[in-house]
Amino acid sequence: MSAPDLSEARLAELAKDAVRTIVAPAAPSPVLLICEHAGNLVPAPWRNLGLAAEFLDTHFAWDAGAAALTEALAAKLQATAVLAAYSRLFLDINRFPGEWDCCRPDLAGIPVPANLDIHDRERAQREKIARAPFDQAVAIWLCGRPAIVSIHSFTPIVAGKSRDPEIGVLWREECRMGPPVLKALREQGRYVIGNNEPYDWRTSDGYTLRRHGLDHGLACLYLEIRNDLLTTPESIGRVAEALVPALGAAIGALRPGKDAAAHDPGQQAGRNGKSGDDLPNSKGSSSPRGPSDRRREDSRNPKVQRPDA
Repeated sequence: MSAPDLSEARLAELAKDAVRTIVAPAAPSPVLLICEHAGNLVPAPWRNLGLAAEFLDTHFAWDAGAAALTEALAAKLQATAVLAAYSRLFLDINRFPGEWDCCRPDLAGIPVPANLDIHDRERAQREKIARAPFDQAVAIWLCGRPAIVSIHSFTPIVAGKSRDPEIGVLWREECRMGPPVLKALREQGRYVIGNNEPYDWRTSDGYTLRRHGLDHGLACLYLEIRNDLLTTPESIGRVAEALVPALGAAIGALRPGKDAAAHDPGQQAGRNGKSGDDLPNSKGSSSPRGPSDRRREDSRNPKVQRPDA
């Protein structure tokens, strides 16, 4: 499948649709929520990467339910959230450029035609369309905040084996948020909590929290929720109700002695001679794994209601 030949103007147009931002109201939370695998869209010139449409509803293409959970958490925490719209099959923005599954060539043996033999020029185009707008939005909205939390979902079965954890807390010592969130969730007793399960962040890195969290000394955390718990608004609400006090306790200990304006990138931009209108794709309130694990991710999801991605 040949790569599309796109002008710089067309690339910029496609990049505008890469990110959706939920902006917190006044007195925002000091945590920024991000959801790298919120959407399963493929930019139109790539024609679904040569795949049948049903493949874009599998876990290979997105984290089903993660966007809706991120929205629910943003509302309850009064937090700003940055959500990616494009499918991770187009470009996985939580992988480092050059990793085999940044543009994965197959779905457990099923070829992805547009991801075979990608040339450097096309990779650069995809980076410009998908990763660059997300990184820009995260950098702006993270300004002045001490913490960032990344929301994901995972399948109940992988490689024919059931996964026991219902909520996974992925952390490293330097991220600082892991132990208090684990403790709070386990004390609730509502869900089976995984400590660096189903993935162990200590043994495999993720791009987004490395770049935007650890490299800047910020508190950070990956949360993985089993996607059969994210099938209805009611079940998503229950998960959010469990996560909010656990995150709140960890976030409370991180609050700097500054007023809420310190977390407002609109005011930060004003101090830098920019207006809030210069912020990328900002809207008012709206609604890490090892290679062997990622190759074997089970595409046979339970039926999940699509969050508006």
